[in-house]
Amino acid sequence: MKKQIAITAVSCLVVIVLMRLQGAGLTGPNTPRGILDLEFANSPARLTTVLAAWEQATVTCNIWIDFLFIPTYVLLLSLSVAAVAAKRNKGLLRSAGTLLQRAAFVAGILDISENLLMLQSIAGNYTPDSLWLTYYCAIIKFGIVFCILFYLLISIPIIFKKNKPDGA
Repeated sequence: MKKQIAITAVSCLVVIVLMRLQGAGLTGPNTPRGILDLEFANSPARLTTVLAAWEQATVTCNIWIDFLFIPTYVLLLSLSVAAVAAKRNKGLLRSAGTLLQRAAFVAGILDISENLLMLQSIAGNYTPDSLWLTYYCAIIKFGIVFCILFYLLISIPIIFKKNKPDGA
């Protein structure tokens, strides 16, 4: 599993660098958070402000690159959580790991939904409800990713610890 984690980590980093380089023009005075400003544009007025700051081709390309990023981060998070959870025979950390391993895929589905909604938004096909749906997909996705990263962070001692029976 370590080899799989390493491969997905490298893949993830490569796509992150590609997205950052390609999307460098998405950061500016009205969009200091870059593509995140589009993900969290929950009103037509905010969407108009964000899109006015960008070239449509640049943002569209960045979203399509994100479709490459999704499987890399989902697999990286899922495999990492599985590796940590496997170090435990039973208990809360094992159960949480199993749940979070599956939740990584939910985050990926939400990210795909968010990307499709953003593509519609930049094409002018949006409603206030679709903007809110995009916003909530992003919030829930980031919430799941945060929970997974928190789980991995608190599990660092477990990662470097040899397997011992629970309670020992």
